[in-house]
Amino acid sequence: MKYLLLLFVPVLFSCSSKEEITQQQYFVEGMALYKTHCENCHQADGAGLRDLYPSIQQTKLSPEALACLFKNGKKGNGFMPANAKLQALDIAELVTYMREKWGGKKQIYPVDSVKMALQNCR
Repeated sequence: MKYLLLLFVPVLFSCSSKEEITQQQYFVEGMALYKTHCENCHQADGAGLRDLYPSIQQTKLSPEALACLFKNGKKGNGFMPANAKLQALDIAELVTYMREKWGGKKQIYPVDSVKMALQNCR
């Protein structure tokens, strides 16, 4: 019995917390959404295509601005189509993925924050 318990101790300590699992889930889902909705223009590495599609590797946009951009698009100097089909969870996952991939921030962007951002879009 003692030896059996010793076998399970490393397993207990190697398990991820709920927050870590959720972070990983948002990252993976965000990566899939990026491949579907963003990669064609901004490229797999986020470098974009010169002046045609901007690099997103070092974007200075806030998570709130990104949420509005994903949902509503951008017209004027540069164009990005709106994607009204994206739900708040999709946007949260996309922002989480981008912030971790290119911003070094391993932190979930919460769905509630997306909803608030979308209400305040200009």
